[in-house]
Parts: sequence; structure tokens; C-alpha cells
Amino acid sequence: MASLYTQDISGIFAAPSGADGLSQAAFDAACGDAWAALQRLCDEHTAGAPLVRHAFREDDLPEIEAAAREFAARASRILLIGTGGSSLGARTLCATAPAGRLAFIENADPDTVGRAVAGEFADSAFLAISKSGATAETLAVFAQFWAMAADALGPTEAAARFLVVTGPQESPLRRLARRHDITVLDHEPDVVGRMSILANVGLLPAAIDGVDGRAVRAGARVVAEQALKAETAMDCPPALGAAMQVALMRDRGATASILMPYADRLADFSRWYCQLWAESLGKAGCGSMPYPALGTVDQHSQLQFWLNGPPIGAYTLIDLTAADTPPLALGDAELAWMNDRSLGELMQASAQATAQNLAQNGRPVRRIRLHRTSVNAKTVGALAMHFLLETAIAGYMLEIDPFSQPAVDAGKALIREFLSKSMEK
Repeated sequence: MASLYTQDISGIFAAPSGADGLSQAAFDAACGDAWAALQRLCDEHTAGAPLVRHAFREDDLPEIEAAAREFAARASRILLIGTGGSSLGARTLCATAPAGRLAFIENADPDTVGRAVAGEFADSAFLAISKSGATAETLAVFAQFWAMAADALGPTEAAARFLVVTGPQESPLRRLARRHDITVLDHEPDVVGRMSILANVGLLPAAIDGVDGRAVRAGARVVAEQALKAETAMDCPPALGAAMQVALMRDRGATASILMPYADRLADFSRWYCQLWAESLGKAGCGSMPYPALGTVDQHSQLQFWLNGPPIGAYTLIDLTAADTPPLALGDAELAWMNDRSLGELMQASAQATAQNLAQNGRPVRRIRLHRTSVNAKTVGALAMHFLLETAIAGYMLEIDPFSQPAVDAGKALIREFLSKSMEK
């Protein structure tokens, strides 16, 4: 299958002024490291590692689709209870949904929870997701929704309105679900939460919202196959992306990774990327701070800092092929430059101008261009696989484990400790 996007990294090299770009020698050295990291991932895939497994799976899709159809029939409004990797992947996929039935409750903010349940429960259902089954925020919101639903509908009907996805191990969430006779689906134990977008954690909510999970995986498969068949790092766009990012960290002291798609439907993708990059690489003093942005919005809010502030960033812009939509007709001589242009052409020109402006100011920038006029399930699947691979390759290049999150786990333990101590007073 043909590639769904192209990647242009020419803007990462030294600008005409010679400032703040990356030398070819530094990039070539990083490509060698990226190739070694890619080979390691390929060997791990052959041994059964989960990173690209779902791009090639179809056996689990009938079960996911059946569960989604059954649960979607129970109510017209679905509230997803989860945070981090338990919600951001689903949000990313649901941004392509035709239905838009899911609402995401990601925080234990009492105001948000209260407004979410302000109406009757007669037409609501609840999907709770937590790999550990012990995330305090998810447990708290689940418990509050359950108490309200059981009171309004009765325990039997309330149980039919809940569905839980959690790890197969014994956990508080699994115990609560079992106590209330709520159906539980297993979160695959070897799949890291932030990397579960292609597993049932991402595809089940997406299917409830009408997204074609087969198309998502088909897009991911195109990228995965190219990576597994690559003969050099230059044949693998995610490896080149990782080489670019790590080389800029090493050679130019880049401490920030900015991702700015020029499509509203990719706004949540940018947030998903931030968790992926931060949790995977932020260890032992390594990594770079990810920042989500949205074109053209952040041209009018952050671009000034990017161009004239400290040169700390590596910039990635994602844009689309311009759609053939009705041309603009403004009827103003001073705006003739916009006449007969489309909205898509305006977005594309904005991405091109921003990329050129960044490069001319010595800011390293790459462009990823989708071969589509709109964002769909297949292109999001391809982008997800690209950045999953790019992140894992970068982790191995930095000699850290990109699949762990020890600092996050320590933070969860502290929450339990603080609440326990407050109860003792």
C-alpha cells in the first residue's frame, strides 16, 4: 500500500544564517544510532513485543466491534471515565468520528463531574478504563457515577449501563466491577497505557463512536511494514524523525519538541503525542519537553516566542493536501490575494509560511504532509504508528527504557499515602 504521508526534514539543517540548525555530520551519526535502535525493535517484534503487534492483528476486531455495538445500543450518551493513556488515544481516534457520542471525564474535578450528570441517567452509559485498576481519579469518578446510577436506575439496570476495561490482575476497579456485576474486558498486560491507541483501549471507544478500527489499523500497518522492511534508516520515516530529534538534543541542546498540526481534528493527536513523548523519554535527565500546538491558532499565540525567544525547540508541522472546495470571493481590491483561493489553500499556505519563517530564523523544522484532503481513521492510524516508532527508537538511542514510567507510578503511590494520612486525623 502506498504511503499515507511524506516527511520533509530539510528544514532541520543549518539555516542560511548558519544559526541553530543541525550539521549533516551530527545527523548522519544519529542515523546510525537510529538504525541500530530500529533493528532492536524489529528483533523484539519477532520475539512477540507489543509495540507494532496490533498493526497486524485482525483476530480481536470482531470481539471489539461486537462489544462496541452492544454497549452503544444501551444509551445515546456515553461517558468515558479514564485519564492519560486510558483516554487520550481514544480521544485522538474519536476526533475522526461521525457520531460524536462520547464525552470524556478525565479529571476528578467535582464541577466537571457534576455538570456531566446534571441531567437524568435515563439515556447515559459509562465506560471506565484503567490498566492498573488503581488510578485514584478513575476510581473516584467511577464510584460517584455508580452510586448515582444505582440510585436512579436500580443496581441491575445500572450494571447494564457500565463497562470496564482493566488489566487482568486483581485490582480495586476489577473488584468493584465484580461486586456490582459489571462486565469487564481485559487490558492487554504487556501493552503500555500511552501506547494502547491501537488496542481495545483505543479502538473500543472509537468503535462506539462510529470509527472504523480496521481502517485505523490499516493505516498503522502501512507504516509498520515499511519500518520492518527498511534496509537503512533513510528508508524508515520514524527512524529519521528519531534521528532528527535526538541529534538536535545532543548537538543543539533542543529541550522542547513542538507538534503543530494544521487540522482541528488533530488537536487531540497533539495532546496524545505529548504524553507519549514525555512519559517515554523523560527519565535520567533525558528527553525534551513536548508542547501541543494547533495551526493556525498558535501562529497567533506562540509563534513570536518560537521565532525570537531562546532557540530551544524542534518543530514538527503536519498539514493536509488542500481540498477542492468553493473559492473565496471577498469583493475587496486590497484582499485580491485571497480571491479564488480555498480555505484548504489558506491552511496549506500558512503551514508553508510558518515552516519557512522558522527555518529562516534558525529554528529546526520538519513538515509531515498527509496525502489526504481531510483527516480520517486511516491517516490517524498511520500517524500514531509513526510516532510510536519514533518515540521508541529515540528512547533506545538515549539508552533509556521507553516503555516504563517510574516517576508516574511513584506519584500515584504518594496520592494514596496523602489521602490515607488525612483519614487518620
